[in-house]
Amino acid sequence: MSNHIPAPRAATARAPEYAFDPTVALGWKSIGLDGLGCFLRSVEAVLVGHGYGSREIAQGLAVPLELVRRGAWFGPMSEFPACTVRWHLTELGDGARQWPLVAETLGDGAPVVLMPDGYHWAGDQYQGLEHFHHHMVLAHRLDEGGLHLLDTDAPAAEGYRRTVEVDDELRRSCSRVALVEDIAPPRARSAEEMAEALLPSSLPALAEDIAELRAFHGRVWSGGPLSTLVAKGIDVLVLGDIQPQLFLLGHALAEADQESVRRVSAAALTAAARAQKLGLLMMGLHRFQAEGVYGVAHEEISLLADSLDGLLDEMHRWHGSERPPAVGADGAHITRRLLGETQWCFGAGMPLEKLDIAPLG
Repeated sequence: MSNHIPAPRAATARAPEYAFDPTVALGWKSIGLDGLGCFLRSVEAVLVGHGYGSREIAQGLAVPLELVRRGAWFGPMSEFPACTVRWHLTELGDGARQWPLVAETLGDGAPVVLMPDGYHWAGDQYQGLEHFHHHMVLAHRLDEGGLHLLDTDAPAAEGYRRTVEVDDELRRSCSRVALVEDIAPPRARSAEEMAEALLPSSLPALAEDIAELRAFHGRVWSGGPLSTLVAKGIDVLVLGDIQPQLFLLGHALAEADQESVRRVSAAALTAAARAQKLGLLMMGLHRFQAEGVYGVAHEEISLLADSLDGLLDEMHRWHGSERPPAVGADGAHITRRLLGETQWCFGAGMPLEKLDIAPLG
């Protein structure tokens, strides 16, 4: 993922306009985290700038379910039917090395997704304290006024826009930079066609994911004190992986003619809403800065698994197949994924084995 040098782009006569606009964004009702996180809101804005509507966005970003990803990449999902997001990574404190790429890309009229190092990012809650990468913004213009950003955390009254001064600290913050490339022309497909593309391979994966969630709830985490970093990792996993996949699947299958597809769509959106509740609850508990408060969210994991069971039932009805007996799991996969994402965002180079979860005693 690192040191990728994109091919030179031909200059365009007029660059697309980029915005965070809840009136055209997919499912954005109250906050940017309605369905998608800060990363996918940035990708969505790029696609909107290239002519995508909400239906094309849902279908262009939806992939077969793998809520507990098994790969070795602990950053965000970055391969989609609509585009590829290519990451450029440096060591902590070495982000200035990537500034020429940022400036050149913006100069060519293309936006840049930034996942800044909070230690160097002006106004970040961890500025000068921790090398945490916990938020993403879309840089869309660079001029004498500064670096112009779209930011889900910026005031709605200001169009979720803000401008930051370009100085040495900002350059150092650019340790994680992503370019949205290989953008396909927008294409709307029928919900039934999307179901055929997405659901068959999702069946075994979702069954395994449900088993992993239940094992995490029943065997890995007792609901007792949870380290703050791992708790933060849970909201990253839930709001960055689980909720968006369910949300995009639900919208990709919306407005189907077949009732069985409509039922899968509704069940996916119900599960996405349950995941959002868990993720936002974890985020709300962070403000107490106490390891003992996170048990409040423990039962939400079981309720999320129940909701996913309902989705899996509807998927098997659509497929015309009997649901097999529940698979066994010990929670190892979800624990590895959780610790990997925690380390990627908050580890500042700490090895995974030092981020412990207190098991059931």
